[in-house]
Amino acid sequence: MFTYGKDYNRFNDIHKIYGGQRQGGISTPSKFPFIFLFTGESGHEFGYLDEFRPDGIFWLTGEGQIGDMKFIKGNKAILDHVKNNKKLFLFEYKKSATVQFIGECYCLGYHVEERPDKNNNIRDAIVFHLDVLNNQSISTIEANQLPITSQRINSKKKDIQSLRSIALSKSSIAMNVKQRKILTQCRSQAIKSYALLRSKGKCECCGNSAPFLNKKNEPFLEVHHLTRISDGGPDHPRWVAALCPNCHREAHYGKQSKHLYNRLNSYLDSVELI
Repeated sequence: MFTYGKDYNRFNDIHKIYGGQRQGGISTPSKFPFIFLFTGESGHEFGYLDEFRPDGIFWLTGEGQIGDMKFIKGNKAILDHVKNNKKLFLFEYKKSATVQFIGECYCLGYHVEERPDKNNNIRDAIVFHLDVLNNQSISTIEANQLPITSQRINSKKKDIQSLRSIALSKSSIAMNVKQRKILTQCRSQAIKSYALLRSKGKCECCGNSAPFLNKKNEPFLEVHHLTRISDGGPDHPRWVAALCPNCHREAHYGKQSKHLYNRLNSYLDSVELI
């Protein structure tokens, strides 16, 4: 019903057809088995810090602008969506009422952390952990294909194409929550191993060899994620790079971080087939 990467007008293409609250980040139509989730930059000043994590899981801040968040209304709807047979659809704001479809989601769990509310008072905020499906993957891992533990994802035992395939894999509809969590662990380890193998021991930013060998006698490089939300998540090889510690720190804290990002972006364009 929604196409990955396509832009929609929130009011005309979503609410006018399916209903649901027209304001806020969580919309729960009463006549359809859907829950619409909307994320964007505008909520950051109120403690709504939504992002993909290094393991490929998307952290979505719950609703509630003032005081501690509670499991009521939209928050409860997300938590109970599997039990209530409701689908979660995630959209990212691009401009005004225009949103881009990121993918269907499954709630794997949540945690509570201290964040400021609308009045800048510290409160308990609910942060949901979402497994996001989209059509960027080159393969779908089924439940019976999962390794017993993510420890089996090892760069010494997997060739680079196998690691890339695992990194790009997505959950199947048939997976339960436990299986989805295992897969995200597998993807996280695979993408790190993939980037390190691809680098061949050299920083993918400055081109210098790793500054030293680690205790396993391997070149020491750190994996950096360039990902924006609409790029599909940090589990895609196109958005990770193996960097020396200096370049990694510069990417996060340096005055030239934007220039470094553009340099990495160009490099990854040249080495990755998307």
